[in-house]
Amino acid sequence: MTRRCALLLLVFILFACVPGRSEADSTVTRLADDLATATEPIETPPPASTPSPPAATPTAAPTAPPPAPTQSPPTPTVAPSPTATVLPAPRWSLLLQLLRDGQVIAEGATSHELASYEPEVGREPDRYALRVLVSDGLESTELPVNDPMPFALFHFIGIGYVHDLDGDWRDEAIVHDFTGGAHCCSNYYILASDASGITTLDAIALGNGGIQGIGDLDGDGTAEILAVDDRLLMFGEIPLALAPYLPLVLCLVGDRTLEDCTTRFPVVVEQSATHYEDMLSHPESDEIVRQAAAIGVYAHYARIGRAQEGLQRIASRCPQCLQFVEQHRAEIDERLREERPLRLTASP
Repeated sequence: MTRRCALLLLVFILFACVPGRSEADSTVTRLADDLATATEPIETPPPASTPSPPAATPTAAPTAPPPAPTQSPPTPTVAPSPTATVLPAPRWSLLLQLLRDGQVIAEGATSHELASYEPEVGREPDRYALRVLVSDGLESTELPVNDPMPFALFHFIGIGYVHDLDGDWRDEAIVHDFTGGAHCCSNYYILASDASGITTLDAIALGNGGIQGIGDLDGDGTAEILAVDDRLLMFGEIPLALAPYLPLVLCLVGDRTLEDCTTRFPVVVEQSATHYEDMLSHPESDEIVRQAAAIGVYAHYARIGRAQEGLQRIASRCPQCLQFVEQHRAEIDERLREERPLRLTASP
């Protein structure tokens, strides 16, 4: 706007100073037209920009040739291991052989099958011998006979039990050798079979007692042997027929021999003691029977470390029997300290 006013003022000044009006009009007219045109905004072209240098085309890094594939070392071939031989389960059996002058003249599974030779053997016992062979189905082993001839021929020998005693899933065999006679004696051989052959784990003497059964008493997966203990025989005036017997529990221990583990099973002892407690309470029991029963009750509870309880049970059932037990208590305790089972040694 300021620029337009300045131009008009200049036109009037020029008009006043210029002689000749017509020429001036035409000049004004042209200037007015020029102003009109000048009022239109004139686009100013943008300043030429300095051309930027072309962007450098990034040069691609030279591509490394792909690495050669690494060859894995050859896998060593493992030689096939030999297949382990599965040892068959033992098939226990027993054979008796009668020898004369070192030669087998007869054999059988029981001594009854050799009974016909008893008169002959009795006449010349030094010429004869009895051989006991136990087989697991693959091989056999010989057991000793703890008696000279002709008495060895009177033994009753056989496999009494076949049972897994150590939890290895292989049955052991228990051979029972009963020497015969009215009261004595029972001997036992415990045999095991493995890849090395047949092994005699233990050989025990139970006298007038014996093995009554085998079972897992505590549920630990390993069997125990339940036997009868005769350590209270020949006690004072008590006859053999009335003598009290104690339970004897045998366990196969680390060295695979039998050990007295009775004290681990007090319930077994308590159950056995009830028999003698009933005898004490029975009104028809005479004095000697009650005395034997009183020894039995005391010995059972003393065996598991509860001697005072045993005395109390006697006093509640047979007060007069308590004095008898007190008189013999030292001897009873001494017998209870004896080791069981007894070990067998072969006869020379």
